[in-house]
Amino acid sequence: MSPIRDDDLPTANGPNHVPYNHSAAASADTQAGTSSTAPASFTQPQEAGSSVQGTSSSIKSTYNDEEITDEEDPLLCGFGSCTPPWLQVFHTAKWLLFMLGICAFVQSFVVNAIFPVGLSTLEKRFHMTSTQTGIISSWYDFAVLLAVFPVCHWGNTGHKGRWIGIGTVIMGIGSFICALPHYIIEPYQINQGLNQSDFGACSADRDVTPTTCVPRTDHDASYLNKYFLIFLLGQTFHGATPLFSIGTAYIDENVSQKASPVYLAIHAVVTSVGPVIGLFVGGFLLSIYDDFDRVDMNTITITNADPRWMGAWWLGFLGCAVAAILTAFPILMFAKELPEAKKHRMKDVNQVHVASQVDATDDILKGNMKHLPEAVWNILRNPTFVTTIVLGIFESIVINGFAAFMPKILETLLSTTPTIASYLSSLVIFAAAAGVMVGGVVIRQMNLQVGGMLKMIFVCHVVALILITGFLIQCPSREFVGITIGYGHQKLKGSTNPLTSTCNENCHCQDEWNPVCDRTTRQIYYSACFAGCNINNKTAEGDIWDDCSCLSESFYNISTPAPQLDTSAESGKLYGGFCTQDCGWSQWIFLVLLFFSVVASFASGIPSQQIMLRVIPFQQRTLGIGVHWTFLRLLGFIPGGVLFGLMIDTTCLKWQESACGKKQSCLVHDPYRLSWTIMAVAVVCKLVSILATIIGYVTYRPNDLDNALSVQTTDSRGPLSLTVNDDRHLEEKPGIIENHLESRNTANAVKSENGI
Repeated sequence: MSPIRDDDLPTANGPNHVPYNHSAAASADTQAGTSSTAPASFTQPQEAGSSVQGTSSSIKSTYNDEEITDEEDPLLCGFGSCTPPWLQVFHTAKWLLFMLGICAFVQSFVVNAIFPVGLSTLEKRFHMTSTQTGIISSWYDFAVLLAVFPVCHWGNTGHKGRWIGIGTVIMGIGSFICALPHYIIEPYQINQGLNQSDFGACSADRDVTPTTCVPRTDHDASYLNKYFLIFLLGQTFHGATPLFSIGTAYIDENVSQKASPVYLAIHAVVTSVGPVIGLFVGGFLLSIYDDFDRVDMNTITITNADPRWMGAWWLGFLGCAVAAILTAFPILMFAKELPEAKKHRMKDVNQVHVASQVDATDDILKGNMKHLPEAVWNILRNPTFVTTIVLGIFESIVINGFAAFMPKILETLLSTTPTIASYLSSLVIFAAAAGVMVGGVVIRQMNLQVGGMLKMIFVCHVVALILITGFLIQCPSREFVGITIGYGHQKLKGSTNPLTSTCNENCHCQDEWNPVCDRTTRQIYYSACFAGCNINNKTAEGDIWDDCSCLSESFYNISTPAPQLDTSAESGKLYGGFCTQDCGWSQWIFLVLLFFSVVASFASGIPSQQIMLRVIPFQQRTLGIGVHWTFLRLLGFIPGGVLFGLMIDTTCLKWQESACGKKQSCLVHDPYRLSWTIMAVAVVCKLVSILATIIGYVTYRPNDLDNALSVQTTDSRGPLSLTVNDDRHLEEKPGIIENHLESRNTANAVKSENGI
């Protein structure tokens, strides 16, 4: 069998490629000390000033059927005719990356940090359930889903800088809208239902006239709650920005192919830094009183450790709105493309594979909308590509659920404050960034192809599945008298336990959440009134309650053991707020297992993304990415936040209710049930991902012809296609040459029929 010659191979770019001079290329390769055995069919770039067929006065090159000339108007930075020379210093790819990085930082800061950190505060402030806040969180992804196709269609052929700049302004408006409820709602009233003359103490003379039921949809957990609708509108504006849909393309087309991965990696790192810093900033803002700008702070007697505290949740949105609008103006000043973009495109090689399943002249590649269903079906019939969709869907359910409610989950499981929970949540962001880096490094160092990457994904999910069992490590939960334990110290079950007992039945207590702590037993009472307290002392430490009938030792049920006492605390007194819980080493073991579980999960993200790009034809990569993200948003990210919100609501033990008996926000969650519920969902998603990986590996059929061509390629950037996806060595693949010759003959026959 004769060896395959260079000119036996079909052309990579179709009939409109730039002619390639074999002798000149061989001479150039020899001078550069490189091999000149690259196939003649590869389209080679022409140096400036060299002769190009059909061109006399201008340099022309074919790049994806686009003709590039040097006769266009100069590309300058500025607004309209205002393009001062000193401004052109900033008209470079590095400054473009810098500005787009700031824009991505702001968006991830507000969407993935400021909003999740303030979820528990928003629920209490605007009387919303976790289901509602989950819908608000997922609404961002719904907005992205609605905007992605029109933005990609028009933005791809338009001025990407202007699209991104205008989108950034829209994002800023969305943040302003999210901060708007602070200025609409009346200032927060602490204990507005308590009789201020007795400070909520036990009183037999208190007026017990029931509160009149006046339905108000703006205070009930209603989907007509105007504040709920305002937050939905703000999230719609947040998701309408085209930053993550065409921003990547804007960077990629203005830098060389060699520099593109570095630029995009830096952009991704900057994006991931936003939530890390945002969690710390959000936690700090929650330590500032909500209405510090509208009330006299000298009248505020509670601290941020008090469960009735409302932090300044709105400050983060306001700051992001200003930052986004200021960032938009420099982005709008960039030209449609940078001055050096032409030079980079002339040197780029169009890496279209000669053995692609879709011919370069096929109608489905022309971008006509009537051929869109056929083009989508051509992608979805690929079982390995469908595997990446399934993996992405079930991973995004868990990721978006945790991203939206992580501070709230840690606050409940670790019995800590919202501020500390936000700080601990930053560990998860660090773990995600570390996982992405680990995934990329492993692929590069081990030179993994599709089969190897599927194995890597399998290992990552198995490791993550094992580490998820860390949710079984639980801290001691807070004990709420009348909710989780009875007044006789017996264990209670369910969420309908009465707060009234014989020790407080004559106190005529109002159902007003004002928890107090018995530091000797670490038990929490719904209020001082429900603890039967008669004396209130105002101290620098806060309210201290005394003479509490429900604390009498003789009141404990003799059939149940008395609680373990803390002899270091003063007995017989109650203090405002929650009791502190000492979780000990359990907390840190839980956090370590959670950290590495997230690392393992995110380490599978990069190989899954690479598989998605490698197993579909080069010409359909953009459409493939769009189809992939559409499924992920529609079936993963959007239901993920709602699902986690529903799960959290099912673990509620005590709801705050309106005078009409409607649920508003949850006051007490069951941490044990919450941990088991979250772990169950995560385990199911991981098991489905593992099963999908196995099916993807079994059904994967590499294209041997692709690998034959890859062996012949000496391009340092890799083979001509992204379908170099077989782990087997060349000698292990019989019939490659025969298959190639058959493919070549078929291609030549088609050309003859078409008169080429």
